[in-house]
Amino acid sequence: MTATTTDRDSRRSDGALKCMKMAAVKIPKGVLVCVNTTGYATNGADTASFLFGGVSYEQVDNSAGSAGDKEIRVEKNGEHTFVYGAGNATQASVGKEVCITDNQTVDDAATTTNDVKCGVIAEVVSGSLVRVRIDNYTR
Repeated sequence: MTATTTDRDSRRSDGALKCMKMAAVKIPKGVLVCVNTTGYATNGADTASFLFGGVSYEQVDNSAGSAGDKEIRVEKNGEHTFVYGAGNATQASVGKEVCITDNQTVDDAATTTNDVKCGVIAEVVSGSLVRVRIDNYTR
């Protein structure tokens, strides 16, 4: 195809909420979602070659189906609260980049194996809970 010289509708989307085809899994609402090596959404995990996809907007159960049978809506930006697996979060934790441990837990890169980055700590809610800004980390 050649370059256009006329106006066109690019069908812009703000990308804040996206539908993603799912692996054959159940994904709860409000959890970290990864994209697996075959391109399907699955529960967040510290798994080699996984990429961070966002935070699930809803619960969808595709565990009885095949990959791609169902889609899930995933939030691609904002701040979300997760368990902080590194232990005691302090005010000094703000600004630290975190990686996925499981679908509800984030941790420092030094304590995870595959370093699936998902955001930056924006606020410490308690010693074990942090708010993570996920903008610019989703795929």
